Amino acid sequence: MSNPAYKPDEDAATIFQEDTWLQGALVMCIAYGSVATLAIQCFFMLVRGLTRAKFKRDFPLVLFVMIMFSLSTIFIGTAMQFTQQAYVDQRNFPGGPSAYEVLEFSLPIDSVANVTLVMSCFFADALLLWRCTVIYRNSAVPSWVSVTLASLFWLTEFILGTLFLKQIMSVSPWGAVNFTLGFWCFSLALNVLATFLIVSRLLLYRFRLARVLGSGHGAQYTSVVAMVVESELLYTAFLILFIVPFVLNHPLENVFIQCIALIQAISALMIVYRVAAGHGWTKDTYAQVSTRMHSTIQLSNLSTLRAAPSASHVTQESKISSSGITVSQDVYMTKEYSSVEVV
Repeated sequence: MSNPAYKPDEDAATIFQEDTWLQGALVMCIAYGSVATLAIQCFFMLVRGLTRAKFKRDFPLVLFVMIMFSLSTIFIGTAMQFTQQAYVDQRNFPGGPSAYEVLEFSLPIDSVANVTLVMSCFFADALLLWRCTVIYRNSAVPSWVSVTLASLFWLTEFILGTLFLKQIMSVSPWGAVNFTLGFWCFSLALNVLATFLIVSRLLLYRFRLARVLGSGHGAQYTSVVAMVVESELLYTAFLILFIVPFVLNHPLENVFIQCIALIQAISALMIVYRVAAGHGWTKDTYAQVSTRMHSTIQLSNLSTLRAAPSASHVTQESKISSSGITVSQDVYMTKEYSSVEVV
């Protein structure tokens, strides 16, 4: 139990602000551990058994994993250095560590962290657009419709992100929330749109597969886990947890804003992990599933035709063999195959 005599001479609101900044830094370290683990697993799964064809196919994903891991490492390093400055090196700053975190947001060390944060957001959302393209390939709805819509959101997010970075190089994002709030809201809108597009498409496949092949087929592509991972729902939920306190100017925003980049990196790497493990939807999945569905339908029709025929399709032929014995034959006619089966 803490001794009240050693509490700092600050009001409860200031202490709570400092608590949230420090707790956010601790959560950020935990999230980075997940990023590092996923990045290493994805890298080795992608390069395992590497051939020229596999290298050509998986090189973009390998490059993506390396970029996300590098950005996350730079982010955690600079962010923790900034936290150290606030709580140790500059702890006598007027207003305490929480005031330092807000007012010194444009320092070079923190600017690097902010740049890597925004770049991680750009790359992760670009991966989400790629997943939309893959999942909507060979769809009845042209893939360019969904991809174009999502791309417009991404382009708007890119512009707002650039303006956001320009703004925070000179002032704190809490001083003028125009570009800050706009950037994160468009990132949220893009992820909500992508979530809707991906989940609705996977649910449609799930319905078709269950109707033709049974509920157990294609579960690796259409399960709840697949939908959550493919749509980066984890990042979407976490972003909402940041935006709501940010709009309300509640100190809890300090916990979530420090972890956004790493949570998005985790969501993106989980998609790569599913693809590398062979559980993610690829450009060939639709063709494979369609072939299985078509084959099942053909076998079902053939089984129906092979069943006992109706009386209208049965004729009887009789002939006398060379030994003088009368032989009767039941002849079954099938219209679909225009063939004769002799029993």
